[in-house]
Amino acid sequence: MRTMNFKRAYRYRFYPTEAQAEQLARSFSCARWIYNWGLKTRTDAFYNEGRRVYYKDLAASIKDLKKAPETQWLTEVSNVVLQQSLRHLDNAFTRFFRKESAYPTFKRRRDNQSCSYMRNGFSWRNGALTLAKQDAPLAIRWSRPLPANAVPSSVTVTRTTGGQYYVALLVEEDIPALAPVASATGIDLNVQEMVLSTGKRYRTPAKLQTLDARKRRDQRACTRKVAAAKRAMGLDPQASLPRGTRLPISNNLRKAHRKVGRVAERIANVRRDWQHQTTTAIVRENQVIAMEDLYVAGMTASAKGLVEQPGKQVKQKAGLNRAILDVGFGEIRRQIQYKAQRVHV
Repeated sequence: MRTMNFKRAYRYRFYPTEAQAEQLARSFSCARWIYNWGLKTRTDAFYNEGRRVYYKDLAASIKDLKKAPETQWLTEVSNVVLQQSLRHLDNAFTRFFRKESAYPTFKRRRDNQSCSYMRNGFSWRNGALTLAKQDAPLAIRWSRPLPANAVPSSVTVTRTTGGQYYVALLVEEDIPALAPVASATGIDLNVQEMVLSTGKRYRTPAKLQTLDARKRRDQRACTRKVAAAKRAMGLDPQASLPRGTRLPISNNLRKAHRKVGRVAERIANVRRDWQHQTTTAIVRENQVIAMEDLYVAGMTASAKGLVEQPGKQVKQKAGLNRAILDVGFGEIRRQIQYKAQRVHV
């Protein structure tokens, strides 16, 4: 049987100790800060001075940043974390210049946090993973085995908005090709299901609608708590915070944010599971697969319009946007492409 060598990421949940969680929090913070610093540096250099700044220019500045009194805290994390964060920024600009994605945006503290390590930033011994600046291996829940004798070439650690930790290990794997089949299909996507030209249908999970309603309810609770905090500061609850003003985060508001994050994570897990099961089945059952090239960014654009020209049916369009994102048109196309390549479809 023919095989091909591919790089594949295996994702697992892990449970850090208190010391590991504190060190990872510093790594996340530093990775986010240097990404935002690099984005601001590149943007300012281009728009103010008309020159371009590249990865090598930013990476060369890490040493000076660590020596500066105001950014000495960067020394508390591995240099690999900082370099990889700038690599991710460089990749984001590459995708932008290829017109594959929008202009890079600043990372926010309340979003999912992540940092990456190359081979010189972690230790892998007898199936135990120890990150740089840490003394003990991570307590990983091995929900599925890695390929035999696999050694990770890179590691990405993520903390979700719901407070859960995941690690993704990139390994090389020999994947056998599927036997050729005499079938072809075309795919039509809509907000409720995926329809094949053969007549087969894959409906999106009904649980997504239930979870989305719960998420919006929890988000409204967060909004009310934020408005109450603004009123306590003597501010207009409907207006944005004045520049330089920070809203005090109460324990109740922090819990409310985590609650929203946990529901959002469940939505992502349900969607991801459906997408993977569906695309795997399609690739296994067909030799030729055709699907339309959809411009998802344009399809999910807001209908609010401008103050001078307000949009129409804004709520209906917002609901349609959520439904499109629930299906994940772009992700389905990406999964079919790489899975078909792996098994020679």
